[in-house]
Amino acid sequence: MVTRAADGAKPKLVCDACGGISPKVTLPSMASAEKRYSAQQVREILRRAQTADGGRGTRSDEPGLTAAELLDNAKDLGFATQDVHGALVSFEQEQKLAVAEQELRQLSYRSLSSHAIVFASVFAALLFFGVFALAAKPVGAVMLLWGVFVLLKLRGALFPDPDKLRESAKQRLLAQQLKHSGKQLGTALATGAAKLMALSAQKIDEGVKQLDK
Repeated sequence: MVTRAADGAKPKLVCDACGGISPKVTLPSMASAEKRYSAQQVREILRRAQTADGGRGTRSDEPGLTAAELLDNAKDLGFATQDVHGALVSFEQEQKLAVAEQELRQLSYRSLSSHAIVFASVFAALLFFGVFALAAKPVGAVMLLWGVFVLLKLRGALFPDPDKLRESAKQRLLAQQLKHSGKQLGTALATGAAKLMALSAQKIDEGVKQLDK
């Protein structure tokens, strides 16, 4: 389990199966006071504790760790900072991709529902006005093709292709990042231009004052 230490103290990883003792503290009940555990042994102990914990998980009210605290604790356990940082970046990217995939699924559901509503409305209108009786074959063929299209949209929404969905999620993330970067650039340019104009106005005022003297 991961938890914080008291205010002002260095946060530590705590093992529930070991009685809440941090990895660098010896276990008097299991060994002498001089015994210390190597980084590999600590990881194995924590792995066993996690296996024993099973599906109980952690409490929702636990504050967790910041990225800096996570890197610090991982370093204490013998992990290379570069490797942990890379894993953290990969984890964050996977989280963002999962959110983007969920957003794409929601958009797909919205598109499917729109097509279904329009299809049902048109079909009901045709039945109500008796258009099928006047031109059954042409209208029926169009409605049949439209129905097949709606069914294909249904399949795509309920059972999307994983590779295509992931690729679309990456493209969506890239588009969002570009949009955000564009907004930041526009804000920075506007702020810079305003400061430049203010500085120019100040210089002009100082020049006018010197001429007046």
